[in-house]
Amino acid sequence: MLLKRLINPKPVIIIFFVLFGIIFFSIPLINHSIKVFNYNIMPYYIVFGIGLFTSLIHALGLNNLISQQSIIKKDSLILAFVYMLLLTPFYNSIKTLIISFLLLFCINYLFKSYKKEKPFSEVFNSSLIFSILIFLDPNIILLSLLIIVFGVNYENGNIRTLLTSIIAFIVTCFFYFMYCKFSSHSFYFPEFPNLNIITLESLNYISKIKLTWIIVVALVSCFSFIELYSWLYKKSIKSRKSFIIILFYFIITIILTLFINIDNYYYLTTPLSIIIANYFIYTRKRFFAELLFLLLITSSIMYKYVMLI
Repeated sequence: MLLKRLINPKPVIIIFFVLFGIIFFSIPLINHSIKVFNYNIMPYYIVFGIGLFTSLIHALGLNNLISQQSIIKKDSLILAFVYMLLLTPFYNSIKTLIISFLLLFCINYLFKSYKKEKPFSEVFNSSLIFSILIFLDPNIILLSLLIIVFGVNYENGNIRTLLTSIIAFIVTCFFYFMYCKFSSHSFYFPEFPNLNIITLESLNYISKIKLTWIIVVALVSCFSFIELYSWLYKKSIKSRKSFIIILFYFIITIILTLFINIDNYYYLTTPLSIIIANYFIYTRKRFFAELLFLLLITSSIMYKYVMLI
């Protein structure tokens, strides 16, 4: 069984994952030339290389982060595989790929604040990265609310940590202002997003293959949330608190996706892949989980193959 081999993986499984990631990311090249990886004025092969490299290190980095922080205690590569499969619609979204990868550092710093009475360093570093990313993509300003969620849930949030977060944002604005002062750029604050609710009419333009993939992801997600609800109380205190934060992370990214911009789905992949990986690792219905995992792989490959036709 595939899932069984991905739990407590041998070094050869890591090599297998890298090969799988390269092949999976390259599937659009079967029907198209390298020119399909277009992104502004950046050369196609650089877009392909950056996209592939960022996806792989994000998947492995997320996998290691969740394991090292004991959020999912079993050592496995399932999370890395799930994350790559959830990236199916993306092939040239370089900006969001990089921003989402940098968000890992924000989350990592905040997870490290667990059981720290004075997590000022972690909050400052996380807030500094958040504030920089907000200038790159104002949509993620809502994700900065995670700083407050971490503080409340880890019971170490107070006025001083909030001030630390504000100072980090001020520092970013100051350096950006000084950069604009000594260059030809104009200083401006980011334009924050407006509501743009997805309508049912937009579903009429979705292909059958894409709709199938969405249904499979939704089905797997439903079982994953049910599994998490059933077993959350049995997890360790840190794991339980961390998953509550991940649920808030998921809710915020759902809002970003459904009510602001559908392209923000990319930010949704991180929390959703953690929740789905938790299901594939811990569910007792192993045979059914194997079927769902194979179904997710198959639908993702089919979508990746025909997505540009």
